[in-house]
Amino acid sequence: MSRTETVLLVVFWIAVAVAVAFRIGPILRRRQPAGTPYVAFIAPPPGARWLACDTTDCGHMTTVHTPQPGGAYRCANCGHTKGD
Repeated sequence: MSRTETVLLVVFWIAVAVAVAFRIGPILRRRQPAGTPYVAFIAPPPGARWLACDTTDCGHMTTVHTPQPGGAYRCANCGHTKGD
C-alpha cells in the first residue's frame, strides 16, 4: 500500500469516527436529566461542626459532629463522642 493510500485510509477512518461521535453524542446526552442534583442538601443542626472523626467506621474522614452537654461533640455518622 502506498503512502497516499495509507493517508487516505487514515483520513477516512477519522471521518467515520467523527461522524459516529456526532450521531451518538446527542443520544447519550439525552439520557442524563438536566439540572437534577445528585443529592439533596441537608443543613447541619445548629452548633454542629465538621470535625475529623477518630474511628475507622468513618474512615477518619471529616464528618458532622453535633454539640453535646459538657462541650463534647458527637459524630452524626457513627456516634463517637469527641472532646469529653
